[in-house]
Amino acid sequence: MKNRSKSPPASKSSKTSEKKSRNLAPSGLTWKRDAFCREYLKDRNAAQAAIRAGYAEKAAKEQGYRLLTNAHIKAQINKLARERARQLEIEAADVLQRLWEKATAEVNELVRVERRCCRYCWGVDHEYQWRTAREFREAFDREVTKQFGADDLDKLIEIGRKGDAGERIPGLPTDAGGYAFDPTTDPNPDCPECAGEGIAHVVVSDTRESLSHPLYEGVKQTKDGIEVKIADRAKALEQVARHLQMFKDEVQVSASDELRAAARAISAVAPPLTPDYIRRNAHRLDELDEDRD
Repeated sequence: MKNRSKSPPASKSSKTSEKKSRNLAPSGLTWKRDAFCREYLKDRNAAQAAIRAGYAEKAAKEQGYRLLTNAHIKAQINKLARERARQLEIEAADVLQRLWEKATAEVNELVRVERRCCRYCWGVDHEYQWRTAREFREAFDREVTKQFGADDLDKLIEIGRKGDAGERIPGLPTDAGGYAFDPTTDPNPDCPECAGEGIAHVVVSDTRESLSHPLYEGVKQTKDGIEVKIADRAKALEQVARHLQMFKDEVQVSASDELRAAARAISAVAPPLTPDYIRRNAHRLDELDEDRD
């Protein structure tokens, strides 16, 4: 009877490693971490990305921050961002140019406050000025009806005759200030009515001409009227500065001679952190992080 050789039983660690490898996404990360990377790119909100990826909501903020400190996760996020940029044919210079345009764009091209003349600024002898003769006649007729009604025809005829003759009737408007009022004209510095200050007007540009404006982000109707949504120029300027590495977020830590000596001693006995070593031991780092998840 022939002896049949039996292969040695697989060790517990090898079984665990094999099980882990089957549960990894193509990126080499766990499926949950891989999902976090993709969700993070949607809005760059680590806490919300963690929740959408399946992490506990009550600790999402801390979890998201911790995930972003993982070198493998940061590498995957950068890889996905580059892939997305290639798919959209976006160049870094294009993004920087757009941010700069947003940071330096002129808000007054969208919405502004203008001081314009009042009705007395340019009227004859600073009397109330009308746009047209029809505007004056309609206002005159309304006031007559309001004060005298519409039943006394004789009274209405008399008032009309006096008005046509240019007579001033107490309580009724007059066209002594003339016509051709232009609401876009600058205030008259000698106007006794507004003291040259004019009247403040909020001017909103035609949004059909603003669709490509760097700061334009749409409009919404509020109880106080129309509100133009404007992009944050300060945030855009900060993004430009960070892109150009004008900020230094790193904290410089001074080390003593003893600390440097200890670090050299540890480095001398530790295996070199080559790309091959990191690739072969990546699952160990993931196992440690998974235990904390």
